[in-house]
Amino acid sequence: MSNSSSHDSGTQEHPEEGHTDTHPVLHPTSEIIGGPLTISPYTEALVKVYIHPPTPPSTPPTRISVSQTVSFMAFLYEKMRNAVEFREEHLVRRASIERIIKRRMILNENGRDIAEPLIRELLWARYYENNTIGEGKISEVQAIIDKYFFLRNEIGKGRGKKEQETIGEFMLECLSCEIQDTLSTDVKKETFVNYVYQIMRPQISSKNFESEEERDIQTYIAVEKTFAHADIPIIKYHLLKIMIPEITQISWQESETVLPRLYDIFTTIDHQIHHPIAEKTKNVVKKHMAPFLILRDIFEQNKSEIGSILKDEAKLKYKVDQVCRKRYDESGSKLRRMGIRSFIYILLTKVVFAVLIEVPYDLYIAHEFRLIPLIINIIFPPALMAIIIFTVSVPGDDNTRRIFQLLRSIITLNPDNPDLARSALVVGKVSKAKGVVSSFIFSMLYLFMYVFTFGSIIYVLGKLSFTPVSQTIFIFFVTLVTFFSFRIIQITQEFRVVEQDTFLGSILDFFFLPIIRVGQWLSGEVLSKFNVIIFVFDFIIEMPFKAIVEIFDEWIRFVRVKKDEMI
Repeated sequence: MSNSSSHDSGTQEHPEEGHTDTHPVLHPTSEIIGGPLTISPYTEALVKVYIHPPTPPSTPPTRISVSQTVSFMAFLYEKMRNAVEFREEHLVRRASIERIIKRRMILNENGRDIAEPLIRELLWARYYENNTIGEGKISEVQAIIDKYFFLRNEIGKGRGKKEQETIGEFMLECLSCEIQDTLSTDVKKETFVNYVYQIMRPQISSKNFESEEERDIQTYIAVEKTFAHADIPIIKYHLLKIMIPEITQISWQESETVLPRLYDIFTTIDHQIHHPIAEKTKNVVKKHMAPFLILRDIFEQNKSEIGSILKDEAKLKYKVDQVCRKRYDESGSKLRRMGIRSFIYILLTKVVFAVLIEVPYDLYIAHEFRLIPLIINIIFPPALMAIIIFTVSVPGDDNTRRIFQLLRSIITLNPDNPDLARSALVVGKVSKAKGVVSSFIFSMLYLFMYVFTFGSIIYVLGKLSFTPVSQTIFIFFVTLVTFFSFRIIQITQEFRVVEQDTFLGSILDFFFLPIIRVGQWLSGEVLSKFNVIIFVFDFIIEMPFKAIVEIFDEWIRFVRVKKDEMI
C-alpha cells in the first residue's frame, strides 16, 4: 500500500476540535487480495529481530539447584497466594520478586546479601526452572539491589517521610523489574512494544497535550497498558530506562552520573503516570490494538517464514483468518471459565457474609429473621454475573475482515510519513466555547443516573423487606460483581474492532454505568487497600512458612554434601 492510499476519498476527515475518534485511524486498503506487499522499514526491522534474535548468554555449568520437595511446597503456597489477587499471569513473577524483597527488608533494611535467598525462593516457586540460573547471577542481582538501595537513600535524604516512602516504592518497583530482566530478558517483546508505539505515535494529535514530548510519553504509556498489558511498576521502569539509558549498566559506585537528574526524572515519571489525560489517551489507543495483537500472534507462530507471509497478501489473509478464529474460540472458553470461577467465588463469599453479618443482625438487632431477603442476597449477585458474562458474544467474520484490512495498512505504513498528521486522533475534552453549558447539563444527567439507578434499587429492596444492613451488602456485592464482569468481558473482547451498538445496549449502559463506576471505586479504594486475606498471607503465613522452607532446603543441601563426602 502506498502512503497516498491511506488518504483517499474513503478516509476520515480531520477530526473537529475535542472529537475523540472511535474508528481506527489506519484505513483499510482495497479488497483485491493476492498481490505482493511492500512492508515498511519498521516492519522489516521487526522481522529481523524475530528471524535473528540476539543470542542469550550461555548459562555456566555451575548452576543453582534447589530441593524438589521444598519446591513443591513453595509452589503450592505461591499458587494459593496469587489466587487471592487479581493479576494477569505475566505480571505475577515481577510482583513476587517485589514481595519477597519487601519481606526480607523487615529484618534486613538495606538488602545486604539477599540476592541468593531471593533467587532460591524464585526457584522454589518455579518461576524459573531448576538448574537454569547460573551462580554468577547472584552477584549480578546483588549489584542491582545495592544500586537501587543506594539511589533510594541518596535522593530521599532530607525529604519528608511520605515522599521518602514514595521514592522507596518507586525504587523497589524498578529494582524488581531490572532483576526480572536480568534473569530472563525478552528482547522480542520489548521490540514489538516499541514497534506498536512507533506506528501509533504520529497518529495521536499533540492537540490538548502541553508538548509533543508529553504526547509521546502518554502514547507510550497507553501502548504499554493496552498492548503489553503492563502494570504501573513495569511502565515506570521502562520510562526510567528511556530517560536514563545507562541506568542498567552502572553500579552504585558509578551512580554519581545519574544522581543529579534522577529526582527530576522520578517526579516527571510520577506526574506522567497520574496525568489527567492518561486514561483518555489509553482509551483512544486501546481501540486500535486488535490488529497489533493478531499480528503478534502471527509473528510468534510463524517465526521462520514471517517475512514471506507479510509480503504476500493471500498468505497474510489466510494467517489472519486462522489466528482470529483461534483467538475467538479461546476468548469464548476463557470467558466461560472465568465466569464459572467468579460465580463460585462470589457465591461462597456471599454465604460467608450471610452467616457472619446478615443472620446475626436479623436475629440479635432487628429481632426478626427475614428468609427471602437472605436468599435473594445470596443468589442474585452470582446469578447477575452469570447472566452478564454468558450473554456476551465473540466477534465474527466481519471483525476478521476488518482486522485484516487494518493489519495490511499497519505493516506497509511508514510512521515517518508527515501526511499521517492530517488524520491524527485527538485526545481530550470538547472545546471550552461550547463545553460550559453542555458540561453542566451532562453533569446533571450523570448525577440523575446515579440517583435514579441506586434510588430504584433501594426502593425495590425496601419493598422486599430488606434491612439497611442487607441493602448495603446487596449494593456492595452487585456493584463489585458488575465491575468484575465488565473487566472480564473487556479482557476477552480485546480483539473486537466491529462495534455492536444497539438501542437496548444504550438503555442498559444508562443503568449499569453508575453501578460499574461504584464497583470500580470499591475495588480500587476499598478492596485493594483493605484486603484482609492478602494481609494474612503476607504478614502472618508467608514469613514463618518461607523460614521453615529455607531451613528445610539448607538441611537437604547439608545432607547432600555429607553424602558426597562418603562417596
